[in-house]
Amino acid sequence: MFELAGGISFIIYGIYLSSTNLYKIFSPKLESIYKKVEKSHLWGLMIGTVGASFAGSSEIITTTLAGLASEGYLSLSGAIFIMLGANIGGTVITQLASLQTESCSLVLLTIGVLAQLSKNKNCKKIGRMFIGFSFIFLGTQFFLSGARFLSQRYAFFEQFFISSSSALAMGIFSTMIFGNLSVMSIMIMVFGAVGIVDLAPAFYMIMGANIGINLRIIIFPRYYNYGRNFLKKLASANLVVYLLGLILLLFFSQNFYAWAQFHSADDSRQIANINTLYNLISSAIFIVLMPLIVQIAVKIPIPIHHDKKITSDDKNDFACPREESLLTLLPFVSISKINSDLVKMAKTANKMLKISEMIFLENKDSINEIKRCENNIDKMTEKISERTVQISQQNLSRQDTMNLYSIMHIVAEIEHLCDHILDISEIFEKMKKDKIAVSDKAEKELVAVFGKLRIMQNLATKALEENNARLANEIIRHENKVDEIIKKINGKHISRMQDKKCAEKAGCYFSEILYNLERIGDHYDNIAYAIIDRFKHSERL
Repeated sequence: MFELAGGISFIIYGIYLSSTNLYKIFSPKLESIYKKVEKSHLWGLMIGTVGASFAGSSEIITTTLAGLASEGYLSLSGAIFIMLGANIGGTVITQLASLQTESCSLVLLTIGVLAQLSKNKNCKKIGRMFIGFSFIFLGTQFFLSGARFLSQRYAFFEQFFISSSSALAMGIFSTMIFGNLSVMSIMIMVFGAVGIVDLAPAFYMIMGANIGINLRIIIFPRYYNYGRNFLKKLASANLVVYLLGLILLLFFSQNFYAWAQFHSADDSRQIANINTLYNLISSAIFIVLMPLIVQIAVKIPIPIHHDKKITSDDKNDFACPREESLLTLLPFVSISKINSDLVKMAKTANKMLKISEMIFLENKDSINEIKRCENNIDKMTEKISERTVQISQQNLSRQDTMNLYSIMHIVAEIEHLCDHILDISEIFEKMKKDKIAVSDKAEKELVAVFGKLRIMQNLATKALEENNARLANEIIRHENKVDEIIKKINGKHISRMQDKKCAEKAGCYFSEILYNLERIGDHYDNIAYAIIDRFKHSERL
């Protein structure tokens, strides 16, 4: 029994090693890869097949699809073709395991260990993929040894497979509980190799396993960390395909058995061939009937996943969304989401400056609103900083690295300029309490500066949304004008102070206001340069 448990553990960990390291190698290129899928669906079919073949499992491909599609990076049709390829590619590991070549696993293990001696990071990751595959094959051998012990008690298991329906149910419920289609396929193949399962029951168990993994996604979405609603759509479409494939193959089951037996006399090879052929036929059905199947899948009643309820502390316009595992799995998606949070921060700063101006012009008691917004900015800065640290530890492309650096720079600038807005607002509150007012001329001068800063704010927000270098250059031009205006105002202010036309306390307040307004402009200038640097780097790539 320990051989059975140890074998399954080796297989699961081997699939984990191969799939995670495959992702780490290709994650910097994911964005360009999925853009090709939108241009040609054949690319999607090929990418899904190759990706699942090397990952050892179709699950990581499907869940990655859900994350991309839920964020708008991939269309439903593109995701479906990759999913079909992944269904086919996921059977490759069963085909390889059915060869039962223990020497092959030792060769792969040796290559993988030697690759760890390399200084090249990608070479090490490829080596860990080889180690993962060797663990899968070694695990298969351990499981085979344990299954031979079970085969001596065949009469005990025979009761589960006395009919096609019981075998189908066993495949469905076992996969729904176990949650890994590749492992289940290997287990069924091994049981066939030792004679526990005959070809006909294995045929129905394979179909049941493919149906069960999709039912698991639909019924138990909480086991999947992101893109759950889109994932359920994919699973529903896949379920329709497998059910149609099941109905079709039931009519030709005898021909199916004959084909498998004709191509190989080995029981394990026959079951592996059945698994591959079933997925090929199901994918062909999907391609031919895709518009109809998608319509059927949409109408299938599935449980609606409800996210965690938002507490009163989270009920504000500036709270960061929870990214879960998507954060580290898809860096370029996460960077895009963080950039969206930057836009929210910029809009918060816009709101703060507008409220501050209203405090000055209309004597509104809104300092608490300013403090609430500034507190939200601090929280968002902390959360974004945590996420950027997590993302920076991933295998990033040069462009992603530069974007991440730009984001960190901009976050700090927005936080600092909001601090200055709070300082100005508090000065206005002090002036109101001390019953100090500025002259009409000084008021017009400050309104002119506020007007220029609002223009800069709007340009910064739009530049961040569009990653637009031209708008960023406009910010720099306006900041130069702000400096000129403040320089002139300062000169006039000093003259008024020297001529005793301005009270000393009012003069101090006015100087502090000008200083903070100038610093706000400087921070927007820095944001503009951070956007331009990001854009220039993108052009050089």
